[in-house]
Amino acid sequence: MALRILGICGSMKPKSSTAFVINYALEAAKEAGAEIDFYDISEHDLPFADGRRDESTYPASVHEFKSLVKSAQGIIIGSPEYHNSFTGSLKNAIDLCSSEEFEHKMIGMIGVAGGGMGAAHAISHLRTVLRGVGAWVVPHQVSVSYSGKIFSSPGILADPALEKRLKKLGTDVAKYARLFAAGLLEVCE
Repeated sequence: MALRILGICGSMKPKSSTAFVINYALEAAKEAGAEIDFYDISEHDLPFADGRRDESTYPASVHEFKSLVKSAQGIIIGSPEYHNSFTGSLKNAIDLCSSEEFEHKMIGMIGVAGGGMGAAHAISHLRTVLRGVGAWVVPHQVSVSYSGKIFSSPGILADPALEKRLKKLGTDVAKYARLFAAGLLEVCE
């Protein structure tokens, strides 16, 4: 079975810094032997999660998203920090899923902020929500500050330390997902 890592971007801004850093981490997962896929919430029409009993009545976009999440062994999720948390669009996407899709997935988290304090609150809140659906968050996480200044030129990261952290995150998600899939990493039930 091929190891699949999915990137999920919680930004609603087209071609966002968040999407870029997720894809950077995904490339590291690919270099570690994983097949990768990327899902940008801003490019899809996901309706509000309304708690309906008959989930088959959701549009195809919901079923496609849930299938992508369920078929991945690892996920790299990124969000800009809005008002000390992650985006509502990302929360809605997670709420459209359940533990059926997320349980035992190895998750890497990236938070992106325009200011100097980074996105620690977004990452913390996201960690809590993902635990609620049975996911396993890898220890390494990346908080990006001053997102408007992370590029030295278009598509080129200015900070070698940020590059290193993103590569480690992608590699770690692939490594832990591979160990779990091989039965070499036990998780408590």
